[in-house]
Formats: sequence, C-alpha cells, structure tokens
Amino acid sequence: MLRAAVREETLWTEVWQLSEAFTVLFFHHRHLGDWRESLELGAAAAAAALEPAAEARLRSLLSRPLMDQGEYEAARRELESAVACAEVSGDLVVRASVQEFSGRYWEHFDLSRAMDAYRSALELSTAANEGRGAAIAAYFLGSAQDAAGDHGEALVTLRGAHAELTARDDPRMAARVLAAMGLAHDHLGEHDEAIRTLSEAARALRERQATHYEAQALVALAGIKERSAADPEAVRADLTRALEIYEAGGSPQAEVLRRRLEGTGETG
Repeated sequence: MLRAAVREETLWTEVWQLSEAFTVLFFHHRHLGDWRESLELGAAAAAAALEPAAEARLRSLLSRPLMDQGEYEAARRELESAVACAEVSGDLVVRASVQEFSGRYWEHFDLSRAMDAYRSALELSTAANEGRGAAIAAYFLGSAQDAAGDHGEALVTLRGAHAELTARDDPRMAARVLAAMGLAHDHLGEHDEAIRTLSEAARALRERQATHYEAQALVALAGIKERSAADPEAVRADLTRALEIYEAGGSPQAEVLRRRLEGTGETG
C-alpha cells in the first residue's frame, strides 16, 4: 500500500505519517524487513513533501532496523542525513531525537562519542522543556556509562531516569531502564539484585507486549543465572522464550540463541 501511495504526490504526507505510526508497532515487535521498507518509503515521501523534521525522524528511525540487520554503514548514512534534516528543521525536539539515535549507532564503535551524543540529546530536550525526552536520553547515557565501566555512576544516572519515567506514568520505558539497572548491578557483582531487577523488568515488558526488549532482558537474565549455577531449566525457559520472540521478528539473534540452546540440550 505505501509503495503504491508514495508515487502519488497528493499522498506523500499520508505516507510519511503512516510510516511513523507503524513504527509504534515495530518498536515492540521487530519485523525487520517490513519495518525497514515502511521507513524507507516514509523517508522518501517526507523528502518529496519537503518536510525536513519528518524526514529527520524517519531516517533516524530507519537506522534501527538497519543496525539490527547488521548494515551499519547504511545506518550511518541515514543518520548523517537525519542530522542535516534536523538542523534545517530547527526543531529542538527533533534535533535531540536524532542525537539519541546517533548515540545508539556510536555505542557499537565509540562509547565516548555515544555519550557525547546522549548528553547533547539531554541538553536539547531540557532546553525544549521535553522532560520525557530528557529522561530517555539519561537512560541511554546511563547504559553507555555502564558499558564504559562506570557502573556506579551508571546506576545513579539510571535511577534518576527511572524515577522520572515512573513519575510520568511511562511503564514501558521505566521497565527498559529497570533492565539496564539490572545489568549494572550484575557488573558490580550484585548478582541477586541483578536477577531480581531483570526478572521484574522482563515481566513488566511482557505485560506491555514490548517483546523485543523482553527478549533482551531474558537473555541477560539467563546469562547471570548460568554464572550463578541456577536451575538449568530456568535458564532454558528464559532462552526459549527469547528465541520465540527473535524468530517471530526475523532477527539474526535467533540463530545465535538456537545454537546456545543446542548446547543446553534444547533446540525448541
């Protein structure tokens, strides 16, 4: 439907608006091929309609399925275009969002640059009086701090983000922050607290049908349980559920988990 509509000048606005709307679904359920095609068509329609803010949002969003599919160079090109479009738009919220997505890319290659991007997103969101956006930027900053080895500082940042998102009645994002807090506890050697926190996060994410993030929490949880000599059945249950989610979304992570489960005597 979108592919046919993008050829019609009178439908360009509808195409990019639909593409953005579909992303709410795809963020929770990562059907990567469909999501990528939807965003490519939406970005093309926004460009044709001379809507730089919409094009910036869609191209930055497009970086996510591209990275999930391992196409990092393509993701970088989309983000560079998104930054340029955001600057043309002059919209502080859009500029903040693009910086946040850029940080997600740089996490794979340069943590320092990623943290700079998240700090920029936080500052821009604060300047725009966008409290939720600032809290989300703080969440990603805390996760990057944890990955960089600053586990204690990461927990401070993440607790602040969690409190802000909870106060704003955003349980899905609060659960994602909770999962990041569980990882930080694990890195600090606080394994019981890590298991408790990640278990709570996985339950909350499943309740809100945020299955992609539930799978991430379950894989992390299974790893901690393995290292803690927990019941192997509990480990397999976590990995099996995560595998189901990744298979449904067509994620390359499905094959990784399938091989891991084969090592535990269960392939699904």
